[in-house]
Amino acid sequence: MRKLVLIILLNLFWYPSISQNQLPLANGFLEDIENNDFQYWSHQANEGGDATYSIATDDLVEGSTKALKCEVHSLGTNGWHVSSKSEYPFQVIAGQKYTVTFYAKVEGADSRQMKLVFQSEVSGSYQGQNIWITNEWQRYSHTFTVEHSSDNNRVRFWYMQSDVTYFLDEVSISPGDRITFAPNEKLQIVDGFGAGIKRRTEQLYVLNDSFREQIEEYCFSDLEVNMIRFFVYHDLEPENDNDDPYDLDESQLDWTRYDSDPNIWRTRYVGEALQNAFDLSINGFDHIIGNCNSAPGWLKTNGQHDNGGTLISGGESEFSEFLVAFLNGMESRYGIEVTAISPTNEPDYEVSYESMNTTPSELSSILINLNARLSNSGLDHINIVSPECFRVESQNSGTSATNYINTMFENSAVEAAIDIVGTHTYADPNHNANWNALKVAANGKPVWVTESANLNSTDQSMTDAANYIKWIIRGFNEGGVTAYMLHLFYEEADNNGYSSLVAWTPTGEIILPKRYYSFKHFTNLVKKGYSLISSNSTDENGVYVGGFISDDESKVIVQIFNEGNEKDFSIDVPLGATSVETFLTTNNDSEEFSSLGINQIDYYNRYFTATLPELSLTSLVFDIDESLSSSEFNYVNNNDFQVELFPNPAEDQLNLILPDYSNYNIKIFNLQGQKLIERFGNNKEVIIDISTLEHGTYLLNITSTFNHKTTTKKIIKQ
Repeated sequence: MRKLVLIILLNLFWYPSISQNQLPLANGFLEDIENNDFQYWSHQANEGGDATYSIATDDLVEGSTKALKCEVHSLGTNGWHVSSKSEYPFQVIAGQKYTVTFYAKVEGADSRQMKLVFQSEVSGSYQGQNIWITNEWQRYSHTFTVEHSSDNNRVRFWYMQSDVTYFLDEVSISPGDRITFAPNEKLQIVDGFGAGIKRRTEQLYVLNDSFREQIEEYCFSDLEVNMIRFFVYHDLEPENDNDDPYDLDESQLDWTRYDSDPNIWRTRYVGEALQNAFDLSINGFDHIIGNCNSAPGWLKTNGQHDNGGTLISGGESEFSEFLVAFLNGMESRYGIEVTAISPTNEPDYEVSYESMNTTPSELSSILINLNARLSNSGLDHINIVSPECFRVESQNSGTSATNYINTMFENSAVEAAIDIVGTHTYADPNHNANWNALKVAANGKPVWVTESANLNSTDQSMTDAANYIKWIIRGFNEGGVTAYMLHLFYEEADNNGYSSLVAWTPTGEIILPKRYYSFKHFTNLVKKGYSLISSNSTDENGVYVGGFISDDESKVIVQIFNEGNEKDFSIDVPLGATSVETFLTTNNDSEEFSSLGINQIDYYNRYFTATLPELSLTSLVFDIDESLSSSEFNYVNNNDFQVELFPNPAEDQLNLILPDYSNYNIKIFNLQGQKLIERFGNNKEVIIDISTLEHGTYLLNITSTFNHKTTTKKIIKQ
């Protein structure tokens, strides 16, 4: 197991930490590494119980070197006489919560029960919880609320089935509810974050240049987004160019909407708006999505671009020609390479404005035809996003992205045609949509939320922002979402409300609602290529947790949304973390994606305590030194050359206990290989002065000049 001395509370936050009780479960890794024995733990097999206890060294938790192994042969007369108990007492306070976490697995069965017991010498203090353990290493947790204060508390694990082998590792007890995450449990890869400029560019580009540029900087520079979505206007082809859907007469196309000519009322400045967004971008735009609300009226059953209707029978090839013309024209006229095309917008939701209501069957024909046309036109690199329904899921078979995908994917050609499953989040005001149903329907394809909003909102507070935060966290955790986009980047605010990230008033005031600052927690901290990781909170009432890890594994980002009142938590520290920066957004004006500073982390910390404010979003950005997460961090030995080293981390001096009285050459290098300290010694105990070293990680190399054996260890200077 990992080399831990004890579990320490690390008070990183600006809010008062809860109890200073160290909860010294003195040996959460159970074994004495030097003597290959158990320390502060006893193991029982009484009343006919029979078990063999040993230390396992193979197939362990990441970062571990040893685990407790219990081979249960018999449970005894009453069936509960085989157990492991911590013999190191710890203090608890009546009325407070305490969370026990541990890693475990079984061998010889798919799953078996283990009972976790929390008990003191006080009569009636017993609390137990049966937990099913699988045959793969997993982390388990349970939170107890204690009724009696006591200085003499212990935890115990009862092994509940015989003829099976139990493995136990990394036992931890922390005050309050616990927020846990597992950086090694990687899930889907993030594609990005963004929003749309649909039907709003004309509002922005009538403003004076200076004011407009401020708004655009907020949207495209400050937010660090990498996705943008805009209109495929129905009147790009106002009339059928000819009767041949494979021979386009480009002279019949009308690009007025995309041009910047204030003398033409139909001008929408779209080309200029996109280029300005690209120019302001910090990291560039990876995804540029053209979305078509409606085919041209002459291609529809109702003969018009609005009020629903659908594509005329046999009109698929003409519609594909129209969409390909849009893709080619955006590049040739404006230098904009559209990366994804969506042929419909909310086909399940009938509205009076520009819209087209295709059934799943009708949309399937459109998608198969479009996929073939893109391939034949040399545009295979353009992704198809569909169906972009109004809602995630519903009980009505004719609505929701889930139902559309389930129906369309019955045809393998449709499933092959769709690259990305698109959905909107409307009709989910209570946040009870079944995201997992959409994930299952998507069958492994990326899921993008391409439009999301609390429409016509006049609320600028965290109450409004809560909607977006929950859609994002639930979508990623439950729905397989890989990208999330808001409805709009910008729009003019009026008395009817607005749903954009940035808004402005007719009097020239820029509005940045709390949803803007909340969105920054994701756009600025979680980048394309990062992976979602498994995360959880033992408090299931109004606490949402999302976790991500960078592609190079140098950063772990954890976002915690506390929708309720102020709460105390213990929060995991990932293995190898050297520091953490905290960002906070609350309803206070002074807490708007505010950095609360960077705190250094001791290698031995496994959690810290924090108080999360009411209705707040907190992001923790951990810097990870991968070399510190190696299972060989403390013991990297060649030829069985053993050295004791303490303390580590150290401030001024290192104490070395060497195998015997011999001659040793002792060197300290930085991570660039430069030798900083060299000592020669012939004693069994050696003290090395490291007070002149800067804070950081170093390599300690020790060589015996007698037999030339050598060992190298990583050390930390505090």
